[in-house]
Amino acid sequence: MTDTTTKVQEHYSGTGLTDRIKSALASFAPEDQTVTIAQLAQLDQFHTRGILATADLATVADIEPATRVLDLGCGIGGPARYLTATFGCKVTGVDLSSAFIDAANYLTPRTGMLDRLTFQVGNALDLPFADGNFDVVFLQHVAMNIEHRSALYSEVGRMLTPGGRFATYDLVLRDGDVLYPVPWARCLDQFPAQRTRHTHGT
Repeated sequence: MTDTTTKVQEHYSGTGLTDRIKSALASFAPEDQTVTIAQLAQLDQFHTRGILATADLATVADIEPATRVLDLGCGIGGPARYLTATFGCKVTGVDLSSAFIDAANYLTPRTGMLDRLTFQVGNALDLPFADGNFDVVFLQHVAMNIEHRSALYSEVGRMLTPGGRFATYDLVLRDGDVLYPVPWARCLDQFPAQRTRHTHGT
């Protein structure tokens, strides 16, 4: 494991994450109550524009019920659950953070969709799947954390069936300075002089 990978893993370690999620949900959904995608949307979509970005990306990915989707860098499973609820497809979620996967595996049964969703810890640069195992690879705000992009995109290509689709959404700087906040900024006042412009790219 590279130093960069270790640092990313530590950054997203999320100590006590599942317990904190349970506490947050208890205020409106007791443990024995099913929760909906809409109820979780403010909690489980870890990227700019939240569930709206997930919906837009899913539309251009042309997902159908028979589509096999790999959600690479799945976080706590929000996009994967949205895809299954909306399109009826099977989704496999992979994330470097074991805390995120634990949370995904807690939340998914509470939505009643466990039969079409699986989550596991894994490295985007060395995925534990056979070649051509997925019709769509879904990637949101993950590439920004990966130093070796060529290795990432090579692994994405290996995962896809012939004619498969790679759907990605990330922050891309085309010109000008970054407009804060962005997902990696710790506070709004950190770089006040640079709050001018940013561009979303796919």
